[in-house]
Amino acid sequence: MKNKVYIMVYVPIIEKEFDIYIPIVKKVGTVKNLIIKIVEEASEGTFINDNCKYLYDKFTGEKINDEEFVKNSIIKNGSKLILY
Repeated sequence: MKNKVYIMVYVPIIEKEFDIYIPIVKKVGTVKNLIIKIVEEASEGTFINDNCKYLYDKFTGEKINDEEFVKNSIIKNGSKLILY
Protein backbone atom coordinates (compact mmCIF):
# COMPACT_ATOMS: atom_id res chain seq x y z
CA MET A 1 0.00 0.00 0.00
CA LYS A 2 2.96 2.32 -0.50
CA ASN A 3 1.31 3.90 -3.53
CA LYS A 4 -2.03 4.53 -1.81
CA VAL A 5 -3.38 6.54 1.09
CA TYR A 6 -6.44 5.92 3.21
CA ILE A 7 -8.94 8.78 3.31
CA MET A 8 -12.41 9.40 4.68
CA VAL A 9 -14.77 11.34 2.41
CA TYR A 10 -17.94 12.90 3.78
CA VAL A 11 -20.71 13.73 1.29
CA PRO A 12 -23.10 16.21 2.96
CA ILE A 13 -25.73 16.01 0.20
CA ILE A 14 -26.50 12.39 1.13
CA GLU A 15 -25.13 12.56 4.70
CA LYS A 16 -22.79 9.59 4.26
CA GLU A 17 -19.10 8.97 4.80
CA PHE A 18 -16.89 6.68 2.73
CA ASP A 19 -13.54 5.12 3.63
CA ILE A 20 -11.43 4.82 0.50
CA TYR A 21 -7.86 4.01 -0.53
CA ILE A 22 -6.66 6.31 -3.30
CA PRO A 23 -3.51 6.23 -5.45
CA ILE A 24 -0.95 8.94 -4.75
CA VAL A 25 0.40 9.00 -8.31
CA LYS A 26 -2.84 10.31 -9.85
CA LYS A 27 -4.10 13.87 -10.05
CA VAL A 28 -6.67 14.95 -7.49
CA GLY A 29 -9.21 15.55 -10.28
CA THR A 30 -8.88 11.97 -11.49
CA VAL A 31 -9.24 10.63 -7.97
CA LYS A 32 -12.23 12.92 -7.38
CA ASN A 33 -13.95 11.42 -10.42
CA LEU A 34 -13.32 7.90 -9.07
CA ILE A 35 -14.76 8.93 -5.70
CA ILE A 36 -17.82 10.41 -7.43
CA LYS A 37 -18.42 7.10 -9.25
CA ILE A 38 -18.18 5.19 -5.97
CA VAL A 39 -20.62 7.57 -4.28
CA GLU A 40 -23.05 7.45 -7.22
CA GLU A 41 -23.16 3.65 -7.11
CA ALA A 42 -23.42 3.45 -3.32
CA SER A 43 -26.16 6.09 -3.09
CA GLU A 44 -28.52 4.23 -5.44
CA GLY A 45 -29.40 7.34 -7.43
CA THR A 46 -29.66 9.91 -4.62
CA PHE A 47 -26.29 11.45 -5.53
CA ILE A 48 -25.96 12.79 -9.06
CA ASN A 49 -22.74 14.10 -10.57
CA ASP A 50 -23.32 17.62 -11.88
CA ASN A 51 -19.62 18.16 -12.70
CA CYS A 52 -19.47 20.94 -10.11
CA LYS A 53 -18.11 18.96 -7.17
CA TYR A 54 -14.84 19.69 -5.38
CA LEU A 55 -12.85 18.10 -2.59
CA TYR A 56 -12.20 20.11 0.56
CA ASP A 57 -10.18 19.43 3.67
CA LYS A 58 -12.75 18.77 6.41
CA PHE A 59 -10.85 20.65 9.11
CA THR A 60 -9.45 23.68 7.29
CA GLY A 61 -12.10 24.03 4.58
CA GLU A 62 -9.31 24.42 2.01
CA LYS A 63 -10.30 23.49 -1.54
CA ILE A 64 -7.96 20.88 -2.98
CA ASN A 65 -6.60 21.70 -6.43
CA ASP A 66 -7.76 19.18 -9.07
CA GLU A 67 -4.53 19.65 -11.04
CA GLU A 68 -2.16 18.61 -8.25
CA PHE A 69 -0.95 15.08 -7.83
CA VAL A 70 -2.25 13.50 -4.63
CA LYS A 71 1.30 12.97 -3.35
CA ASN A 72 1.99 16.73 -3.68
CA SER A 73 -1.35 17.86 -2.24
CA ILE A 74 -2.51 18.31 1.35
CA ILE A 75 -4.07 14.83 1.20
CA LYS A 76 -2.24 12.46 3.52
CA ASN A 77 -2.95 9.05 5.00
CA GLY A 78 -5.98 9.45 7.30
CA SER A 79 -7.15 12.74 5.75
CA LYS A 80 -10.78 13.65 6.17
CA LEU A 81 -12.27 15.29 3.11
CA ILE A 82 -15.62 16.68 2.03
CA LEU A 83 -17.05 16.14 -1.45
CA TYR A 84 -19.26 19.12 -2.13
